[in-house]
Amino acid sequence: MADLLFLYTSIATLFGIYAILALSFNLEYGYAGQPNLGKVFFFSIGAYVAGILVAHGTAALTGYTGDLFTAQAANARLLYAAANPGTILSFFIGALALAGLVGAGFGVLASYPALRLRGDFLAIVLIAVGEVGRVFVRVYTPLAGGNIGIGGVPSPFVFLGDRGARVAFSVLVLLLALGTFLFASRLSNSPLGRLLKSVRDDELASNVFGKRTPWVKAQILAVGSGIAAIAGVLWAFWFQTVAADDFIPQLTFLVVAMVLLGGAGNHRGVLVGAITMTVLDHVTRPSFYAILGFEANLAFDINYLRYILIGLMIILILMFRPGGLLPEKPVRTPALDIARALRRPAPAADTLQAERTQPP
Repeated sequence: MADLLFLYTSIATLFGIYAILALSFNLEYGYAGQPNLGKVFFFSIGAYVAGILVAHGTAALTGYTGDLFTAQAANARLLYAAANPGTILSFFIGALALAGLVGAGFGVLASYPALRLRGDFLAIVLIAVGEVGRVFVRVYTPLAGGNIGIGGVPSPFVFLGDRGARVAFSVLVLLLALGTFLFASRLSNSPLGRLLKSVRDDELASNVFGKRTPWVKAQILAVGSGIAAIAGVLWAFWFQTVAADDFIPQLTFLVVAMVLLGGAGNHRGVLVGAITMTVLDHVTRPSFYAILGFEANLAFDINYLRYILIGLMIILILMFRPGGLLPEKPVRTPALDIARALRRPAPAADTLQAERTQPP
């Protein structure tokens, strides 16, 4: 019998993680015009922070002095988590906070090339940053286990059992995605949101009007990178392992496809794009059909179909609907509402007189 609970929690959790990632990219690109195609790098930072914190934290508490990246060490962490669930929950909360700060710091560093480069050149540089970071972690074993990675990152809800932990973690991820959506919407509809759009549309004009565009870029890249790192923590605790080769550029382009499909500059559209691409990501994996009890016997690897469809979708969107399914709307702020009210024509004098004399 198909384990539908496993399938539902997988879709819900990955949708929440992808939604957080896509919302962070929408703030950077959709509102500020910064094409951060190194998004997977900042995402991986959160995963590494989670893995390193759990590995070294449990080793310090248990007095373990062996290799932290072996299967024995991973199994020891899982056993420790089962016996000390409160400690693992504390590690999870600490990883969220620490990853947000570290990700924001790297986002500020990424703002420096953004000061001199724009458009395609900035995108290429940030892609290179992501790949350099992945290769460095892959070959420098002491940081995150190199090719092996860090295993045995236990669920923070291990005390609920396997099924209960999956459900609880899925609900938590969805709540965090909702909080990210509300935060991004509030930020976008603030004066900072109008400033981000002005930098996106005409950076020179923003400079002329006295706006500190370098500081604006640093701010939004710090915010977006911090949010992406938090999503990386969720990824690590969900899959319970952190490996450098999980953070490949295709993940960035999956997030880009979500934003372009839903509509850059529209957070509701981003959620539509995120759920669409999450379902597409699942149905193009052999494990999806294995869960349902089917065997996908195709003449090619179905995983490559995912990359083909993502690339084709991006091309079709840019050709026929560049605004996405839900195009960008004007920023809703009190100042804009007041301006609209002032532009409304005043009622005629005879209309006002008729309203005053009309009996109640």
